[in-house]
Amino acid sequence: MPSSLLSAAKPDYGKGVELLSKREFDAALKEFRGVVAIKPDHAEAHVQIGRILLAGNRASSAIESFAKASRIKPSAKLIWLGWAEAIALGGDNAARAVFLAALKSAPVDTNLRVRLQDRFGSLRSVSRPNLAGVPPKAINGLVALMKSQNFSRAEDEAKKLIAAHPKSAVAVSILATAQASQKKDDLAHTNYKKAIKLDPAYSEAYDNYGRFLLSRNMPLEAVDILRKAVTLTPDMVPALVGLGSAFNQTDDHRSAVVLLERARENDPKDIQGLVELGNAYLRTNEYEAALEAYETARVLSKDQIQHDHRVSLAQMQAKAEQDAKAMENLDQVISEAPDYPFAISAKGSLLQSQGKFDEAREYYAKASELDPTNGENYRLFLASHKAKTGDPIIDRMKKVFSTAELSDVDRMNFAFAIAKALEDSKDFGNVFRYLNEANTLVRKSAPYHINKRYNEVNLLKEVYDDFDYIGALAENGCEAAPIFVTGMPRSGTTLVEQIIASHSTMTNGGELGIGSRLASKLIADSNSIHKVRDLDRAEITRLGTDYTDYVSERLPDATRITDKSITSYMHIGLLKLAMPNARFIVVRRDPRDTLLSMYKNKFPEGTHPYAYDMKDLAHYYGTFVEMVNFWRERVPDWFYEVNYDELVSNPEEESRKLIDACGLDWENACLNFHENKNKVQTLSLYQVRQPISTSSLKGWKRYEKDLAPMIEILRKAGHVTD
Repeated sequence: MPSSLLSAAKPDYGKGVELLSKREFDAALKEFRGVVAIKPDHAEAHVQIGRILLAGNRASSAIESFAKASRIKPSAKLIWLGWAEAIALGGDNAARAVFLAALKSAPVDTNLRVRLQDRFGSLRSVSRPNLAGVPPKAINGLVALMKSQNFSRAEDEAKKLIAAHPKSAVAVSILATAQASQKKDDLAHTNYKKAIKLDPAYSEAYDNYGRFLLSRNMPLEAVDILRKAVTLTPDMVPALVGLGSAFNQTDDHRSAVVLLERARENDPKDIQGLVELGNAYLRTNEYEAALEAYETARVLSKDQIQHDHRVSLAQMQAKAEQDAKAMENLDQVISEAPDYPFAISAKGSLLQSQGKFDEAREYYAKASELDPTNGENYRLFLASHKAKTGDPIIDRMKKVFSTAELSDVDRMNFAFAIAKALEDSKDFGNVFRYLNEANTLVRKSAPYHINKRYNEVNLLKEVYDDFDYIGALAENGCEAAPIFVTGMPRSGTTLVEQIIASHSTMTNGGELGIGSRLASKLIADSNSIHKVRDLDRAEITRLGTDYTDYVSERLPDATRITDKSITSYMHIGLLKLAMPNARFIVVRRDPRDTLLSMYKNKFPEGTHPYAYDMKDLAHYYGTFVEMVNFWRERVPDWFYEVNYDELVSNPEEESRKLIDACGLDWENACLNFHENKNKVQTLSLYQVRQPISTSSLKGWKRYEKDLAPMIEILRKAGHVTD
């Protein structure tokens, strides 16, 4: 980690502004937070924090910054505008009430006060546009033509109105929508922008333009436009659903949840909003909430939800361990639409997770035949298919890859799939030609800066430092006794969990994720950071009981579980205090093999964004080691480290040590883990169904030249020595 990030230099507001001008947002945010820690009455620094959080779509976190700034400089217009925007994009009713109460007595211009009060009052769901002389009857006539899908006539009539009333933003916006409906995209873009320019407070124009951008697969651009619509009219349901959908498409699912829950509050029967809410909860691993949203949409639609929504419901049921219901939904869709590739590939994925690989291959083959340019079907299929030299699937994929017009997403999926097939068939020399392109395409769609990780680790070390963990463990905690299996992705955590979960007293919990989420929530609330030494003991115990309640609801028949939430190593001390009977297994593997395996795979959307650049991978691994060392210095006996390379080389001896470290008696079933029927939903779903093999050891040597940038960083940091 760069030494500059570890320095104890005094925070400086001017430096923060300079970093901000260079768009180094995380570094600027850290600087401004340092300023307010020393000078709590520095209004400008609070405002800058709020602005950065807003720009990063962290509106909920920005609220408190603007609130603090308003108490210091209550007459500053920009502070109130920023606070109002944060409330509109990320606040709940309680946050609104606080804002409006403060605004009521604020020494601000009366017009500003009335305008902001109206935003959360009479204008919260619709705007009042200036018709610029157009008779309301004429506007209603245009709307009727649009509803009847007579778009060509609507365009002609709108042009006539605009000729007579050129400043009517409403007429121009309807014209743009009529043109968009006829695929006249260039004209639509021009006229949406014209409508916004004519009336910057006309929120429906932003809403229409934003949803048009979404329909044209431009989610990033849509976010910017729809944010304005929601800022102006915080309860406009179409805009809330549109922005929530845009956030889902740009992997900002937590922001989506806030807006989509508000949409549901304002219109509980909006089916599209409920489906998008389910999608958002699915991506944040809140399976029960997602399932409830999907199910509500199904009931409201009288079981007539679209096929793709029913498939999404089935995928959610599978995530929530409701495989029978998931299969029932998929079979229903397939019976109604036997050639629908989305449902067919989803059934293949479900069968694959159950270890039914032969059946899964049939469904993936059919999905690929029906949708030959869908790269994801090939990538998922290859996860449980080992290609051989001359396998026809290789030439088939190469032909599509080189001749078809593919989207970046399909091209990325094909590249990963071809690289996997080439490695299977031992054509090692051509693997990285495709692998590098695949990773470049992922990084293009989801940019990442490693400083984000450095800041996260520095913050956690600060929060968890300077505390007597051993002494505090004697205090009461929750009785739960999960076994956390943690470490870097692709380091062998799934294998280790399967060995433990094969014990007769254990239930396989999989990647629950709830422990780390609860820990993060406890130490970071809005814009405030809470050090562990300042936490109330009851709060820590509640973390354990909340964890237990979640597990009990998800796995009601389990006595004791494994939890393969790989980020648990970040919070070992706090989780152990909350659950003193918990055990932690940290899995280590030669980092060259670990990081190579990560680089070869596409992770679920929104997870491990650092994994698509070799240098970032090496630096990220360094922060993993840093956090493990941090806990080893403070609580060396609170976790057991497993070396994957030793485990697969000497499975029985190392497995016995592992089971003993878990406080369990040895059972031979733990060595035959590949025979159990545990469901597996990770990238290792095929490997863990096979007996332990040493074939993956030192796989990095085949690609030593390709991996040179990564290996050089690892060697300089001392993580590898040979």
